[in-house]
Amino acid sequence: MRVQLRGAAAWGVGLLVACNGGDSASTGTATETTTGTGTEVETTTGTPTEPTTGPTTGTTALPTDGSASGDASTTSLPTTTDPGTTDTSDTTTTTGTTDTTTTTDTTTTGTDTTDGTTTGEPDPVCGNGVIEAGEACDDGNDDNTDTCVEGCQEASCGDGFVGPGEACDDGNDVDDDACSNTCAPASCGDGVVQAGEDCDDANAIDTDACLSNCAAASCGDGFVHDGVETCDDADADDSDECTTLCAAPTCADGIQSGGESDVDCGGPECDPCELAENCAEPGDCESGSCDQGQCVVSASCKAIKQAQPDAPDGLYDIDADGAGPAAPFKVWCDMTTDGGGWALAIRFAPSQGTFDFYSPHWTTVSVVNEALSSPTDTLDGKFPAYNALPGAEIRGCMQHPVTKVYACKAYALPTTTTLLDLFTNTPVGSDVAMKGLYFDEAQAEKVKWLTIQGRTIAEASIAPNYIAVGINIDDDQSCYDARVRFGLVLNNENNISTLNDAAGFGAQSYYTSACDLAPGVDTPWRTPSGFAAGPNIHHTAGHIWIR
Repeated sequence: MRVQLRGAAAWGVGLLVACNGGDSASTGTATETTTGTGTEVETTTGTPTEPTTGPTTGTTALPTDGSASGDASTTSLPTTTDPGTTDTSDTTTTTGTTDTTTTTDTTTTGTDTTDGTTTGEPDPVCGNGVIEAGEACDDGNDDNTDTCVEGCQEASCGDGFVGPGEACDDGNDVDDDACSNTCAPASCGDGVVQAGEDCDDANAIDTDACLSNCAAASCGDGFVHDGVETCDDADADDSDECTTLCAAPTCADGIQSGGESDVDCGGPECDPCELAENCAEPGDCESGSCDQGQCVVSASCKAIKQAQPDAPDGLYDIDADGAGPAAPFKVWCDMTTDGGGWALAIRFAPSQGTFDFYSPHWTTVSVVNEALSSPTDTLDGKFPAYNALPGAEIRGCMQHPVTKVYACKAYALPTTTTLLDLFTNTPVGSDVAMKGLYFDEAQAEKVKWLTIQGRTIAEASIAPNYIAVGINIDDDQSCYDARVRFGLVLNNENNISTLNDAAGFGAQSYYTSACDLAPGVDTPWRTPSGFAAGPNIHHTAGHIWIR
């Protein structure tokens, strides 16, 4: 604080005050009033207990004649005042009267308050190496990568400067950007879902819902998700042990899996496929027929049996020529006897039947009672299978008159053919004439043509010495009339000449020894199905099948 007194009296008073300052406590205050530009009027009622330090340049008026008169002329002497801090906390009270002096400052150092009060303290300077008011630190440098950053604040995560222990600092509180709120680069495993991550559970477990690469667990990622997946082989192959559903293949998983030929069908484990579904072999199809990789209407009862070993007896759709022009037709299939797979071709009524040896139905395309397809029906029946279904085996079954049980005789054919072609194209005649189709088997087997219908060889018209079985057998060596379409012939001679009896289908015995019947005429001694032993005719129900 600057004080200027006029004359020697003022100087003396100043000295007196200075001398008396130690005798009594001073509680006075200094008030500074400014009048005009740069002119200060100061009134002092006490002096500070501590002097002001630091040089301050100015002038102090002193009397030239050493008097105390305020009217005397003055000589200006240079004075020095320290610009440092003036401590006004302790003051002394000075009594007396001082003159009001008007002075003009040439240099003023300090900070003026809004009310004109000056504290005398300089502004804090960040970067001067001294921690001042409002500063948390001051390391005297402009390095923002150390512990004290711009603004003299302690370095912290989020201040925008990459400080010690920080890998990044983007100065924001967004936790899912490239720099997390812990000032670490976003990374999988930090527990925060960042851009490009499906999840982040902060662990390295690959069997939970979030993989260690921060991708959501999914089928095909190569890891078995606990409680959700039973397998995961990370491939798109549904034919192996683990499907794209991350489960073992089943016949009800809704996809073509394992060994299936189509969705949930075909192959060694699943039910056969239906028509128009994909197949690799006939066994893949319910129809038993696979044509160019697709299930089609089965070509035969045998094909169905092979495809479905447990298929029951019954009526099935058959398409004998596959992709050919012929339409499919219904066939009764015997799936249980003699290995199964037999197609019913012709059925014989137990009596009063129409299929005698020379019936035109043997050699013409025709059907009889087609709608009555069951083998147990008692009416004659001829079915599309006779006309159109090729086969390599023929079977004849006859009913026992007492037990009503059917028993059969089956034979392999020399070539695959339809029954229509077999009976049409096999020349009718004898082995002597190289006609007919003869089956070679033991005599005991031949005689079964009698036993399966409840008859014995003792019922023959004469003890036989010649026994033969086959197709379209006829005595073309004499005028005798015995013959058979499919079955057994008997003769007391050692050859077919003067043939006596016949058993089977389209069977007839000799009628007379005279050549009184024109060719192609049936004798009165005949039966469509049974045993013609001379004049004794035994009728029974029967069937012919093809496989």
